[in-house]
Amino acid sequence: MREQNKGTGTLRAFTAAGVFMLALFMPVLLCGCADTSQGDALLMDVNGQEEVQVQQTCTELEEIVQAPPSSEEARSIYVYVCGAVNNPDVYQVDEDSRLFELIALAGGFTAEADEACLNLARSVADGEQIRVFTKEETAQNMTLVSENASANTAQKSGLVNINTASIAELTSVTGIGESRAQAIIAYREKNGGFRSIEEIKKVDGIKDGLFSKIKDYITV
Repeated sequence: MREQNKGTGTLRAFTAAGVFMLALFMPVLLCGCADTSQGDALLMDVNGQEEVQVQQTCTELEEIVQAPPSSEEARSIYVYVCGAVNNPDVYQVDEDSRLFELIALAGGFTAEADEACLNLARSVADGEQIRVFTKEETAQNMTLVSENASANTAQKSGLVNINTASIAELTSVTGIGESRAQAIIAYREKNGGFRSIEEIKKVDGIKDGLFSKIKDYITV
């Protein structure tokens, strides 16, 4: 009888221990170790008489989370910066770069650079060549553009521009021979061009009479 009671007591002890252990780890299994808060679980023994308070704990695991991939990295492009900059070269930059950033990479403008001729806020393109002109080059370009515009206007109107015309073009005007054409070219080269068609009368061999015949066919 004692042995039976002893066996029964041992079974109850093992049963109570098993229930206790199960109740102890059940919150851990349910929360998956994701909840780091602490809670209390109230347990009862097999006879429903004793109430046991168990402190629920869960070891906090550091979750290694990979940062979400950022937007696609900007593509690199290559741009050649030359002219009136301190360090002309080919530079590798992001495709959304602006011109002022390229100028900064190239060491900035030289003292002779014509900064006003550039739009520093514009975007640059792959394979582009950016030439920074000097103030002198800008002035020369403006003069050339003006001369070309005058020549084009004269050509459209059928007039001969005495500041740009060749010997063949000058001799196409009735009254101007090859010798006078050469004299016109020599005069404009020496004096920097004609300021008006009337000034052609200062050329040797061209007087008022000849001027009255050619004035409707020439321009400056």
